[in-house]
Amino acid sequence: MKIHNYYHYAAITSLHASIVALIPPFLLVCIGVTLKQHQSVLLLTLPFIVYSFISYQIFLVNKHRMGDSDEPVIETTGESIVGSSMAIQFLPAPSLRMLLFNKNGQLSAEIKDLYQYKFRWLLPYFIDQFFPKTYTFSKSHGGELYTFILKGKNILIMNNMDDKCIASIQRKSIKRYVVETNIANKEVIVQSSSFFMDIKLYNSQGEILARVRRGFLPRIYDKHIKDENTPILTFSEEVTDLDKVILLSILTKIYRYRNH
Repeated sequence: MKIHNYYHYAAITSLHASIVALIPPFLLVCIGVTLKQHQSVLLLTLPFIVYSFISYQIFLVNKHRMGDSDEPVIETTGESIVGSSMAIQFLPAPSLRMLLFNKNGQLSAEIKDLYQYKFRWLLPYFIDQFFPKTYTFSKSHGGELYTFILKGKNILIMNNMDDKCIASIQRKSIKRYVVETNIANKEVIVQSSSFFMDIKLYNSQGEILARVRRGFLPRIYDKHIKDENTPILTFSEEVTDLDKVILLSILTKIYRYRNH
């Protein structure tokens, strides 16, 4: 997948939502005409009409972005788990479907909920949170590499090659995570601004490991990424592949209902 395809998918999804949202008003108007309750019916249809209008505007925006992002994509190979800087996009999903794009507009990796049951679309958060939280981490050309299992405040990271647990993460507080691996134990401190506009992940020494920023789009992305509010994930140079997977699992917990 390329970023152009993402904008196309997002546009079609919004268009479908706009059309479906007009079905209840149509039925309500038919009922209102039959029962001669025009004023009451008008009030009931208003939220659906507003939602349909907003969804259609989102469709137009993504359609415009799709046209602007239709640039040749340079295929990249040989990178590690993910690059040092990635653009994050979200597709509609019952829990999470997070896409990581590199600066060339090429999909690098994807994190998504393993259980994509359709009925979960209708469940509110406080009910859906009782379902098992299992997320797969896969490369665009490498299949599923890791599985993130969320159990309450804990996260288990499984290596899909041998089904072994490579890391266990415990959330000690809203900001503090303790990570246990076969190599060493460490801490990750999460500092987040309002509405997740700026998320920083530190180690116990106060050194920044990764950062997710919105509203600040580096120029290296503007040829393909057309939404200036796109979250940009940046890793420090010292972060290893294992650390990247660990940090991504924590971000998975943070973003797990981003586009429910």
